[in-house]
Amino acid sequence: MDNELDEAPLQRVKPSRRDHRSRRIDVMRELESGVVDERPVKERFSREFKKAKIKKIKDPLEKIDEKDCVEGLVLEVHRRTCEVRIDAAAAVQIADTQIADAQMADTQSADVQSAGSQTVTAMYRATTSKALGEFPAVGDRVLLGQVNDDGDSGEGVGSQKYCVARVLPRKSVLKRPGPRDSFYKQQTLAANIDQVVIVASVTQPEFNYGFMDRFLLAANLNDLPFVLVLTKMDLLPGGEDSLSEDIRDFMSIADKVIPVSVKTGEGLDRLRAELVGKSSVFSGQSGVGKSTLINELVPEAALETGEVRERDGKGRHTTTSSSLFDFPGGGFVIDTPGIRSIGLMDMDGETLAKIFPGFFEGDLFTCKYSNCLHLKEPGCAVHAALDEGRVSRARYASYLRILNSKN
Repeated sequence: MDNELDEAPLQRVKPSRRDHRSRRIDVMRELESGVVDERPVKERFSREFKKAKIKKIKDPLEKIDEKDCVEGLVLEVHRRTCEVRIDAAAAVQIADTQIADAQMADTQSADVQSAGSQTVTAMYRATTSKALGEFPAVGDRVLLGQVNDDGDSGEGVGSQKYCVARVLPRKSVLKRPGPRDSFYKQQTLAANIDQVVIVASVTQPEFNYGFMDRFLLAANLNDLPFVLVLTKMDLLPGGEDSLSEDIRDFMSIADKVIPVSVKTGEGLDRLRAELVGKSSVFSGQSGVGKSTLINELVPEAALETGEVRERDGKGRHTTTSSSLFDFPGGGFVIDTPGIRSIGLMDMDGETLAKIFPGFFEGDLFTCKYSNCLHLKEPGCAVHAALDEGRVSRARYASYLRILNSKN
């Protein structure tokens, strides 16, 4: 009996789908744990999770010496690539350092110089975004190196001629929350900006007090001037005299307010003067006329525009990613997707209570207790201002909505 058992062939236990799935390698976690010492390794499975193929991922930065890199400006960002503008001298530098044949280098240099500035597609590795803490953003200054001698051979990652070696330090950012299932909890809408231009319509859709407060807070936290542009003024029969109380209340705390109408041309010259020589990020809710306004200011942008939905009065998304455009006369205009909310994830309730716009004269916190949240605490200066009419009920209600969203 024992001999029969010894001679019987052992049955192979078929691994489950879960067993196969657990073998998948998360490159970023492997790098952090130190398991992968050289190049990242990834496994590829068939649809049935069988016959895993293991291969090493090439590191495009191996060919790049940072002293041979050139600086560029990010115009657009995609999933694993970005559009980067480099000037003629930078393109010549790449050509001269990467092409061994002197005659070929001279020919390419002449071609690039005749073309002036050049826009190239550059890939970026996961390690690049890990070092930054997120992906490169529109407005970033980056160092580019050449990893392929030939031109772009396709649209896939790794087929591009250039690679982002490093993202240079940012002087300012404007952020919004990332997707709930995203590794990065916040996403940068734009980098290296001089001012935030928030576009809001006086009607269709109606002015959103809470949304504007969130943007104003985000601008204040990054020490960025806040310019409020009120669009569709032609829809108000009485002009500025017909503005709602909520809009008038918000105008009193904004750094600058410029009412405009693309149809009549009202306020456009004043807005142009405010944009010259600066890097300005445009943002706002969907349907407020942001794309239409940018097309008027920068005709080369040729952005798609849409109408407000009749059933709910909200706008349709026409801008799907951020883009940078040259502003006539100097400076940049950065168009960001129309969004319905902006988060303040890094701010706790006590900080919000101390810096909320419009609560304190000269932005000096004057409540009796340092941890006052302006709810029912004794000695609250905000409640005293509410009773005296120095702070509007709409402003206080906006504060409560933001405070409750953080708890």
